[in-house]
Amino acid sequence: MKVTVNDVVIVVHRGATVLDALRRYSPQAAERVLTGACRVEDDHGYLVATDGALSEGDRLTVEDPPT
Repeated sequence: MKVTVNDVVIVVHRGATVLDALRRYSPQAAERVLTGACRVEDDHGYLVATDGALSEGDRLTVEDPPT
């Protein structure tokens, strides 16, 4: 299935998690999210958990947290 991370279309398996998509997008971004250096938001601006399930067409944004 296709999801988008920071405007890049990523193909992941059905049942994939946010972390799976992040790892496909950028292992470095995934590591930054896991350590709390970055956060992940959905297309509505809500924070999402790395273990959250994805659906076809989901859009994610990896951002540095506000200071």
